[in-house]
Amino acid sequence: MKSGKYFLGGLIRGSGGKALKAFMKSDIYKELKGDMMKKVNKLYSRREMPRVVGKATAKQRDTFLKGLKTLDVKQQKANIIDKAMDAGRIVGVNKKIPRQMQAALLRAKRNINKYQKKIEREGKAYLIKGERMIKGKRDN
Repeated sequence: MKSGKYFLGGLIRGSGGKALKAFMKSDIYKELKGDMMKKVNKLYSRREMPRVVGKATAKQRDTFLKGLKTLDVKQQKANIIDKAMDAGRIVGVNKKIPRQMQAALLRAKRNINKYQKKIEREGKAYLIKGERMIKGKRDN
């Protein structure tokens, strides 16, 4: 997820996309994202580790954790947007939203779910790569 412009612009067209882009610029999203980033930074903060973990060097370990952190941040941002869209789909509120926007939000929900599954697949492959790196096996 490079930026809101490309992420949401690529997933959602029309008024639904404009609404989600406005949400990403809002203070609510920025506050949720800030809390999420604090948790992720704390999780991936440097700790005293031995210089060599298994057969992997410290540099390999650092680059691996950096890549894993970026995948985690992408997943967390998608989760924030997904939860916000769920909150907007309350029955009483849904009646007031124009039909075109309802359709756009449903399409966006499906696209965000596809995006999350894609990130999960990448994360699983990345973890397998890290496991092979620690064991000293050659990566395919």
